[in-house]
Amino acid sequence: MKALLVEPSTFLRTVIGSIFARHNIAYDAVVNGESALAALAGGHRDLLCFSFELGDMRGTELLREARQRGLLGLTTALMLTSRRERVVFAEALAVGVSECFLKSDLNSFEAYVEQWEKSVTRRLSGRVLLVEDSITAARFYREVMSGLGLDVFWFKSAEDAITSLAQQDYQIVVTDYVLDGFQTGLSLIRAVRSQPGKKGEIPILALSALGSASRRVDLLRAGANDFVNKPVVAEELAARLGNLLTLRQLWEQLEAQHELLKELALRDHLTSLRNRHYLHGAWPQILARARQEGLVLAVVDVDHFKRVNDEHGHARGDEVLIAIAELLRASCRLPQEAIRYGGEEFLLLLPATPLADALRMADELCAQVAASRPAGMKMTVSIGVSSLQEGDDFDRLFARADVALYECKQSGRNCVRQR
Repeated sequence: MKALLVEPSTFLRTVIGSIFARHNIAYDAVVNGESALAALAGGHRDLLCFSFELGDMRGTELLREARQRGLLGLTTALMLTSRRERVVFAEALAVGVSECFLKSDLNSFEAYVEQWEKSVTRRLSGRVLLVEDSITAARFYREVMSGLGLDVFWFKSAEDAITSLAQQDYQIVVTDYVLDGFQTGLSLIRAVRSQPGKKGEIPILALSALGSASRRVDLLRAGANDFVNKPVVAEELAARLGNLLTLRQLWEQLEAQHELLKELALRDHLTSLRNRHYLHGAWPQILARARQEGLVLAVVDVDHFKRVNDEHGHARGDEVLIAIAELLRASCRLPQEAIRYGGEEFLLLLPATPLADALRMADELCAQVAASRPAGMKMTVSIGVSSLQEGDDFDRLFARADVALYECKQSGRNCVRQR
């Protein structure tokens, strides 16, 4: 990656050169337009940066002459100027300048250079499903994609590509419109979009030599995310692939963050057990399963917990809750689950658990809490137990277990009762 800097001012050449150096961009510097044309004729530059006033010509004239001589190709052209007139910027854009910057605002210039360098040198990762009937074109695309760091899997027909898609995971699909076999790229795009789950959301880049606007619209409506006309330019293909994959990665990160936030909202921040919001949201599924395999609900209440907070402080109380929550968690075996219902009250959801086993488990928990001295405190729990009956909803099941818990309190605590 190499730049050519055209700037009469020694001071600005030094400043801009240091910007290039900070971003690992090799560069040559010249002082006027004629020297710039000679340098461009001597070798390709990825970036051309020049001032509007060059002494022997204007920067816009330099760019126009370089393009006429075929010296630039896809070189990115940036112009620096001290003049704020709109006409200067309009003239620069008209001859093909990518961006104009004021010499008084080199921070913006450096921000652009930094982003440009990252986009040019970025390495991609992932598996590409390439569908192209031309061996020559496929070889070219594979060279470009492999150079970006992508693993390419090539098929000539939509039929073979669809079979592979069902068997393998890909991060992007690149397909021509005209393919071997009886299906087109349009058919392939529809087939991809009909896939269940994540496979149906894979980014798709469509290619075609058929320059019909209606064809492009059909491909985009079918679900293609982007389109490239043939013959394909390597830099354009690389840029579009990079953009699609980057957008997909950002979307996946956003989805992961959303799922994490959902998970955090359904967990108690102190004990990390599932909370009341989770239980109420999941109850329809829990109940449907319980109708088939049964369910026992145990309500666990920490005895005299208010006394701990009053006499030892809330921090000590939190330590007690954390320790008891860990005992409850450790006692459960999937699909059993411990839930912090609120305050010092916990629930044990015990699906597919015989009532006798649930009562034995509750007795053992009472003994474990008393023996463990959570947070160094002499603590006990009371546990009310009830099993799901015909016609029960959560409120009815909970109410019976709560009555059993009240009976524990009336009986002196540190015990188990069943209703």
